[in-house]
Formats: sequence, C-alpha cells, structure tokens
Amino acid sequence: MVVPFIKGNREMEDLVVAKKIAQGDKQVFETFFNEYNLKLLNLCYGMLHNRAEAEDLVQEVFIEIFNNAKYFKGNAKLSTWVYRIAINKTISHIRKKKIRNIFIPLENIQVSDTDSDWNEQELKLKYLKAAIDSLPAKQRTAMVLFTYDQMPQKDIAEVMNCSLAAVEVMIHRAKKILKQKLETKYKEIEQ
Repeated sequence: MVVPFIKGNREMEDLVVAKKIAQGDKQVFETFFNEYNLKLLNLCYGMLHNRAEAEDLVQEVFIEIFNNAKYFKGNAKLSTWVYRIAINKTISHIRKKKIRNIFIPLENIQVSDTDSDWNEQELKLKYLKAAIDSLPAKQRTAMVLFTYDQMPQKDIAEVMNCSLAAVEVMIHRAKKILKQKLETKYKEIEQ
C-alpha cells in the first residue's frame, strides 16, 4: 500500500497506515481492506477448506486489525503483522472447533459405484485437501502461504517468526509427505 506523501519509506509508510486505521480513517482502511482481503481469504481457505468459515475468519481478522492498529510498532512490516494475526486466528479457530476431526482422513476416503457424480479432478481435489489437512500445523501454514499466496520463502520466515532454512525444510517435508500420500490415491483414480 503506497501512501503518496511518504513514498519510498516502508517503515514510515506502514506506521502512517496503521495510525490512520487506528484513527478511524475509512478511506485508508478501505484501501487496506481491498489490498489484503483476497490474500487473507486465500490463506484462511487454504488452511480450513471451508469458504464460509474462511470468510467469517477474515472478517474477524479485519476487526482485530482495526481494533489493534494503535499497537502496531513497526518492528516488522505491516503485511507480516497482518499475516501473523490471520495465521494465529486460523490456528486458534482450528483448535477451538477441532476442525481436524471433521475432515476425512486420507486413508478413509473410499470411491464406490455411488460416487459416479465425482469426476477425476474432484476426487483428486478431495484427496489433496485431506492430505493438506493431515500435515502438521507449521508445515501446513508454510505450504499454504507458499502455494496459495505464492509468498516468497523469506517472507514466510518473517511471518512465521522462524529462519529461512526452517521454512525451506517445512515446505520440503510437506511436499514429500503430500507426494507420498497422494501418489497411490491418484493412481487408484486413474485406473
């Protein structure tokens, strides 16, 4: 988000945007909302696989941002602060609602003759979502940010408050786990 009168100084820009949001500047908040809404929706959906819940959670994130913008100190980028709020809210939501128990474990997904309305792509997507949901929370978060949001690994490290090497390892392990879990399931579909 570029604030024209301080262009070029990201730290100052972030502080001004946060301050204006805290002061209730509707135009700045609307611009901020338009910039981050889809990004946060993709993040939340990527972790929850439920659009309605993701939309509700994004609204809660924006309310929290609006209510807490006065506490933004500029120690990290504003985008990092926003993503941390969204990730923390999403993880908290998953724990609170025990969403992991709602999703079907990959091993329990069965294809029967009554599933004729499922085409190959829909089944692959169903398996992929179940496999992503089975990943450990940190790997799932890193993978969702990397894949759905196409966030650079350096930014993921900043958002997740860990080293670049740790993010690289998490993404590598997540890909390896997904490949192992999905190879056999995808072969079954294609037969």
